[in-house]
Amino acid sequence: MTIFPITENYHRGAVPRLGVRRDDKNRLLDAMRGQKPIAMAAGYLTDYATGETTNITDAMYEKNGARWTEEMTYNLEHNDMEVSDEFADALLGS
Repeated sequence: MTIFPITENYHRGAVPRLGVRRDDKNRLLDAMRGQKPIAMAAGYLTDYATGETTNITDAMYEKNGARWTEEMTYNLEHNDMEVSDEFADALLGS
């Protein structure tokens, strides 16, 4: 499972839509932050709105069959990155 719908364009470097507000954003962020990483990256995450690399090390997480990265958490928090309902339901146990 992914945090946003995977499309052909994503694999070509396109990023998810930004500015997509969710009523459950804070609950999602709490659930995403409450996990220990299953893998660490050798690089830093990117802010999708600016295209700038941050000084935050990226990592991967998993819960209830859903997987996401620190980069995705950051972009949900700061840029209202699009999140699929399937991911939200899995993560929140709905």
